[in-house]
Amino acid sequence: MPRFFFNIRDGYDLDEDEEGIELPDIEAARAEALATVEELRDQLADAGNIELEITDETGRRLLTVPFFRGRGGRR
Repeated sequence: MPRFFFNIRDGYDLDEDEEGIELPDIEAARAEALATVEELRDQLADAGNIELEITDETGRRLLTVPFFRGRGGRR
């Protein structure tokens, strides 16, 4: 089963996921990312332009999920 890593990027700063999660495919990783964003959105409301990026075991970026849509606003 492939391992996916969920890194949090705030502008140029990157908080790397050191452990990752084994999931069956990219769709399962996307669902996990969306659930994580929903869970953390209120806690990170004042943190700026934050994205959750999914990478594979080689470090290749597969998908990016923004925490907030639009310019500075929450939805």
